[in-house]
Amino acid sequence: MSRKKYAVIFRLFQIVPILALLHILIFKFGVSNQTYQEFHYPIYGIYLFFLLLSVAILLFLIRIKETKPEQIGFVFLVLISIQFALSYVFLIPVLEREGTSVYIEKINFFVIFIIFLTLEVFLTSRLLNDKPEK
Repeated sequence: MSRKKYAVIFRLFQIVPILALLHILIFKFGVSNQTYQEFHYPIYGIYLFFLLLSVAILLFLIRIKETKPEQIGFVFLVLISIQFALSYVFLIPVLEREGTSVYIEKINFFVIFIIFLTLEVFLTSRLLNDKPEK
């Protein structure tokens, strides 16, 4: 396994734990424990869901870069669209609930979604700008 080839995935595994820890600490000290206990998904579960999707997307993009590098942008758009759909399906149980904590949970999910979308765009641009190995 070439370290340079998978550098974007290593970078993802460096950034996500720090962001997840900060997010959990913010909830630990900024939101009441009862509100957090009413969440359908724990914060670490949402981070794990998006981390798995991001790793799959980046692995697929690395594979595409090896075979058809001119198609990376198009494939990225298709994969992000699939991620949108999977995120919506993942969020359906939250959308069907009612209560005061549901609003906070929806905002929380959206924030995590935006964090991962930003990371994926940033890491994909790094993947595009890397020179191929010889």
